[in-house]
Amino acid sequence: MRQPPAGREVAFLGLGGNMSDRIYYLNRAVRFLDADPEVEIDDISSVYQTEPVGPSEDPFYNVAVRVLTRLSPLRLLRACQQVEDRLGRVRTVRWGPRTIDVDVLLYGDRVITTSTLTVPHPELTGRAFAMVPLLEVATGWQLPDGRSLASVIADLAPIEGVQAIGRQVSLEDLPDGPPEGSQA
Repeated sequence: MRQPPAGREVAFLGLGGNMSDRIYYLNRAVRFLDADPEVEIDDISSVYQTEPVGPSEDPFYNVAVRVLTRLSPLRLLRACQQVEDRLGRVRTVRWGPRTIDVDVLLYGDRVITTSTLTVPHPELTGRAFAMVPLLEVATGWQLPDGRSLASVIADLAPIEGVQAIGRQVSLEDLPDGPPEGSQA
């Protein structure tokens, strides 16, 4: 993993959705994030199909992205929320269906606890659907407490309900238009 340029931090985001054309929404979210002049997408994991947490619903597609950013952690969170809003995210049911969810998983080696943001993400180490794609873009990375991501994943074994389905999300390949009935 390359060192960030001066004035930038490495952060890792988790993206997922389970409504409509999931690949379309993941691609749009990555494009919208990268369009921010203060955020550069540095790497994108494979797409993983995962079982939902919470209410019974359709499977999620998840990716992790490594970004280089000049944004503070809170401003990065706001940028993520703006992407969610732009792509029609509606928050009605906790862990319910969504077009897109964008979470700040890690921000450098910082530990952050505020009323609006906790980093590392408070449920990260217990969620294989977040850890598996994260390891792909954060090889060799450690959590602020010194544990390697690989050791955290080993503690989650056996990993079930997380299946790689390909590399359909990139900055180069974007579907032509929004899926039928979408707001994006």
